[in-house]
Amino acid sequence: PLGDLTHLDGSLWIHDVPELVSLSGLNRLRSIGTSLAIWNAEKLASLDGLENISAIGNDNLGDSIWISNVSTLQSLSGLRGLAGALPGSLVIIDAPQLASLD
Repeated sequence: PLGDLTHLDGSLWIHDVPELVSLSGLNRLRSIGTSLAIWNAEKLASLDGLENISAIGNDNLGDSIWISNVSTLQSLSGLRGLAGALPGSLVIIDAPQLASLD
């Protein structure tokens, strides 16, 4: 089960889940080796559940985090556990409710 996942060597892709409202089942995840991508999750309002991630790598395009078409996302505070600078870029596309990068 995903609730037991603490480390992921590759990428975590969460996509085409229009009814997803929470990432709380990933709250034990501590690190992602490559990248985090979330797209087409129109009802996801926060990234809470990812707050224990302290490290994310980057993919072959140089991206660490890719967020797209998450129209109700209001906060990135769920990523507050990340320590230091990302090794790759942070890409955010079509997140009209996101008022700040805090």
